[in-house]
Amino acid sequence: MGATTDYSEDALPAYTPMPWSLKEIRAAIPAKYFVRDTGRGLLYFARDVLLAAVAWSLATLIDPYFKQSATRELLTPVGAE
Repeated sequence: MGATTDYSEDALPAYTPMPWSLKEIRAAIPAKYFVRDTGRGLLYFARDVLLAAVAWSLATLIDPYFKQSATRELLTPVGAE
């Protein structure tokens, strides 16, 4: 590992706000992206909930998988017992 340097607030660059105003940023984005669509929003919400449920269910399988003797033998280095 390399040497670490000490953290110093004085070494950080000074904060400078962006040169653009919020009005300029909004003007650069097409108007069609500001139209609210409840149906599309609910579809995105349903997709996110489904993906979270899948991730949760897969996460519950991790611990039992690594407790199996075959998996333990496969992943344990020789002589580490």
